[in-house]
Amino acid sequence: MRRTLTALLTASLLLGGWAVPARGDLAGYYDYTPVSFQSKSLSRQERSGYSIERLELADPADPARRPIRLDWYRTARPGRRPLVILSPILAGNDLYIREFAAFYSARGMQAVIIYRQKEPFSTDRPLKDVEDHFRQTVIEMRQALDWLTVQDGVDPQRIGSFSISMGAILTVLLAAVEPRVRCSVFGLPAGHVAEIIMTSQDKAIRKRRKAYLEKHGWDEQRGLKELRQVIVSEPMRAAGAVNPKRVLFIAALFDRVLGFSRSLDLWQAMGRPPLIILPTGHYSAYLATPYLKMATYSFLSRQLE
Repeated sequence: MRRTLTALLTASLLLGGWAVPARGDLAGYYDYTPVSFQSKSLSRQERSGYSIERLELADPADPARRPIRLDWYRTARPGRRPLVILSPILAGNDLYIREFAAFYSARGMQAVIIYRQKEPFSTDRPLKDVEDHFRQTVIEMRQALDWLTVQDGVDPQRIGSFSISMGAILTVLLAAVEPRVRCSVFGLPAGHVAEIIMTSQDKAIRKRRKAYLEKHGWDEQRGLKELRQVIVSEPMRAAGAVNPKRVLFIAALFDRVLGFSRSLDLWQAMGRPPLIILPTGHYSAYLATPYLKMATYSFLSRQLE
């Protein structure tokens, strides 16, 4: 039985289980007010077969709001082209994902990296800020899509996504609520966000986790309990609203950052879409970049062409 989002969250928190929500229920939580953005070009670089333009989308009705930052890899091929939106890893590091954007645009796709605002995980701020950040990220991706789909050179009927790590976790939520995104490549995502934060072996996450627990006098069990209560944007809740026929899922067998078992949990909750398992860790998956470029481009082009 489909439930409202409120009932879904209550049951999840009390029973520890994951129910499958309706797309409409999720979309209500990530609903937003359309914005007539003013775009500002900050820089432009020419490459062979494409150009790279850095843009800011500002809300003229809310001058205090931080602009949404985009890097648009504009293909040189004429006409309305497929659009692939990309989302980077934790902390917005874009070095890796830029390689994919360049690869796609050189082959005739419009590729746009949508940057997130800085993650607010700080000892001086409430944990609820983490969930607010997740929700706002999904909303900003939808608002950026509003602007992108009316731009010259973009075919609004052919939109896909490619994302990595934390970007992939959040893009699962986008795919669950955004019908304009026809297909998605999820690179190294995982479910159970609260558990990831409390158990990840990533050095940066461990450092922030330790500082937060010490600041508030919590042990790890208390931290996990508090996180579970505030995190609504859990991909395990959204996975059932994603069409597995429109997904390529990539996991790393020795992932100690997010956890291979948590990746498989999300994959199963999503209906077991096509799966690539890399014999690497989370960061050493970089070694598979040449293969992943071809595999992801092949998937996206079949889905969008």
